[in-house]
Amino acid sequence: MTIAEIRDFFRLEAGEVSILTFNSPKANILSTAALGEFINAMDSLRAGEVKAVVITAEGATFIAGADIKEMSLFSQKNAAAFAVLFHRAMKIIEEFPCPVIAAVNGFALGGGTELTLACDIVIASEAAVFGQPEINLGIIPGGGATQRLSKRIGALKAKEMIFTGRRVGAAEAMAIGLVNKVVAKDKLMDEAMAVARAIASKPGHCLAAAKSLINSGSLGRVEPSQREVDEFSRMFSHGDQQRLMNEFLAKKSPKPQR
Repeated sequence: MTIAEIRDFFRLEAGEVSILTFNSPKANILSTAALGEFINAMDSLRAGEVKAVVITAEGATFIAGADIKEMSLFSQKNAAAFAVLFHRAMKIIEEFPCPVIAAVNGFALGGGTELTLACDIVIASEAAVFGQPEINLGIIPGGGATQRLSKRIGALKAKEMIFTGRRVGAAEAMAIGLVNKVVAKDKLMDEAMAVARAIASKPGHCLAAAKSLINSGSLGRVEPSQREVDEFSRMFSHGDQQRLMNEFLAKKSPKPQR
């Protein structure tokens, strides 16, 4: 039985295969409020009979990243609290008792890529774009990418993505091992659901045990990755962070009409 509910930032369909769909009208971003609601939703699924979870999104973005407008006002203390919350949300995915599949339809930047790194399987559409552009805002990744990305694609490629902030298209993401499979945009959910249903047909205790053992050497053992939290928040003590975020926000603001 599937139970659907609409929350502020996403739609949740709970069942043996549960689907969490981010559905913000303009762009899906991870604010403090969105992360808190996400944590609550995943906790609610844990109490059910779920055997696989699919995380996807509507529109042109999967997740465009964290809320830069919110972050531009952070003190170092605020930044640390946000990073801890972000780590908590990603750890819930990583340690969730059943497999979590990301179905990436479009832009998955910053926190969007970090969310996919916490997932067990990533299916991407041909329109998917990944990246860790935080350095362009005078900060570093704060949701686990400094740890998980190198485990996913190797240290050399991880450093390249984080140091340059460049974007990676779906074909390259497949080539470097960032995703499991790339499919046509109109086939994305069909493929993700086929994988989820195949997983859900397996014994739940086997899935939980296998996932736990595979992840036993991952970031999930650290409570949380305190060094990344410390370094992420420290970026908010530098002038570059404020200047670059303000420049970004100014570019995004609508120009006055004459």
